[in-house]
Amino acid sequence: MDDVRNIATKFSIGKATKIVRFGNGLINDTYLIQTKNNKYILQKLHSIFKPSVLADTHNITRYISDNGLVTPIVVKTANSKLYFKDEKNNYWRMLTYIPGKCYEEGINSKQAFSAGRLVGQFHDTLSSFYYKFSHKIKDFNNSEAHIIKLKKTLKKFNDTEKYNALSGLADYIFKEYGKLGGDLERTPDRIIHGDLKINNVRFGKNGNAVCLLDLDTLGYGKIVTDMAGAVRTWCNASNEDDIKNSRFNLKVFENMLKGYLATARFITKKEIKLIPETIKKTILVLMARFIVDAFEEKYFNLNRALYNNLYEQNNTKAKAQLTLYRDILKKDNKMNKIIRELI
Repeated sequence: MDDVRNIATKFSIGKATKIVRFGNGLINDTYLIQTKNNKYILQKLHSIFKPSVLADTHNITRYISDNGLVTPIVVKTANSKLYFKDEKNNYWRMLTYIPGKCYEEGINSKQAFSAGRLVGQFHDTLSSFYYKFSHKIKDFNNSEAHIIKLKKTLKKFNDTEKYNALSGLADYIFKEYGKLGGDLERTPDRIIHGDLKINNVRFGKNGNAVCLLDLDTLGYGKIVTDMAGAVRTWCNASNEDDIKNSRFNLKVFENMLKGYLATARFITKKEIKLIPETIKKTILVLMARFIVDAFEEKYFNLNRALYNNLYEQNNTKAKAQLTLYRDILKKDNKMNKIIRELI
């Protein structure tokens, strides 16, 4: 931790009295920094993020904060920069800490309603805000690009043992993805969070959602894609690794949508009706990303407490998403019925 402690001294926070690893993020290395009077979040950015992401985060969080939303704020370095670059060319950023709790799985209907309201407020606040983003992640919201990458990866590894283990699941993804329509692409581009999984929602002591975390993926995209990304983890009765017990909770889905529609005044009925199909697309694309990294073993952070390598981790996660996907197929009619009754 000495290296991390040294990094912390580069920011205008005072002396760090305690430093611990924080959260279970798959992308950035994250630490909780405690000083005499405050707590902060220090993160080493994944290589997919460039320093320009900090300018976007700074500007967007200031805007939504000015409009009444609670949000982490970027803390500048001692020489007034938004980031610190270490000797290994890693970029570090410091954020204010928002007290509360994050969940990895299994939120209840009340929590889902509150979190839905918060996301609706977030989207609604940004719906009338035009912002030119400095930082863009190539093909981040491009589903087709991820499917194409999976096809190319299969060809690259077609003479390996991994291919024999993963190609069947890949073929299933291609088959199911081919059944989906293209109506989503005809909806407006809006500012979205980009990664609304449940552990990116902070809940307060009263059980209500307080703020959204991990704003690195902010950018223009389809609002329904953001909602689908939320549904994927909020409505899963288990965690992202659980092949056996992953299930789609319709009651949680209904309540999160009720909360969202109570505050998202801008959204159209056409967009809302596309949620079920977009959920399927989102899960299939994530499965594709997990399989690609199971082959390449270089993108997601490894959870060393649970897995020996990224192949094992990503293979497990892809199969757990398959379990969730198949349960959603069984409940598709009920999901659409809930939407019809709410709009």
